[in-house]
Amino acid sequence: MALSIELQFDGTAALTYQAPLGLLEERVRVRSLDAWDALLDDAVQRAPRLKVQHAQLLAASCTTGWLDWVHGELWLLPDSLVRVRGGFVDTVVKSIGPGIREHTATSVIGYDPVAVLGAHRTNKVIPFDGIAHARLHPGLTTAGLAVTMTDGTRHTLLWLSSEPARRVLADRLLPVLGSRMIR
Repeated sequence: MALSIELQFDGTAALTYQAPLGLLEERVRVRSLDAWDALLDDAVQRAPRLKVQHAQLLAASCTTGWLDWVHGELWLLPDSLVRVRGGFVDTVVKSIGPGIREHTATSVIGYDPVAVLGAHRTNKVIPFDGIAHARLHPGLTTAGLAVTMTDGTRHTLLWLSSEPARRVLADRLLPVLGSRMIR
């Protein structure tokens, strides 16, 4: 993976990661020389961990349980599920219903599993090969997925029933998990 970093006149830095699937670009505000130094160090350390994969947005209203009131996005990757926490404003907007974002198309995304998990305690990276068993459950307003990992860790993901996550996961997880998928 090739990394290019360019400092712009407006005080932002353009980070470009070039991978076989395409380019990933990020813009970051740089407020001082120390911030520039930290950005360079972080970008160089992050580049080898960055995974560039096709991903499908399954839900924009995903939470990690009934006590987690802040919505996030649930992404389906070839080898895992990734839940990334949003913010308060996103939660208010998405609680009304799915946003204008397209849920059926796949996107090429870059993600660093270590950075995702380190960004917030409710972020999740759930690799399919680490799932001991999983159960999808429907609901009138909320649907969800309960997962037990091979190490005993449990994860709960909930989303609005109007989002396509349950249908897509039922189609995708059954062939991958086989008998580990509880219906």
